[in-house]
Amino acid sequence: MENYDQSALALQKNLLTLRQQRDRQRAVGNHTEADHLDKLITGIEQTFAQLQDTFKPTTLQ
Repeated sequence: MENYDQSALALQKNLLTLRQQRDRQRAVGNHTEADHLDKLITGIEQTFAQLQDTFKPTTLQ
């Protein structure tokens, strides 16, 4: 289970990085790239929302 939680933490960090990149792109006016990143982030978040509770690690927000 430890590896599973470590993977979930790494995924959270990657999502945070994607959100930060999206916000930076918007800040510099690159809305096309920001929209692309937003779609990726939304897709990942929707996938997690569909997971059964037994598959959601406690570290995943």
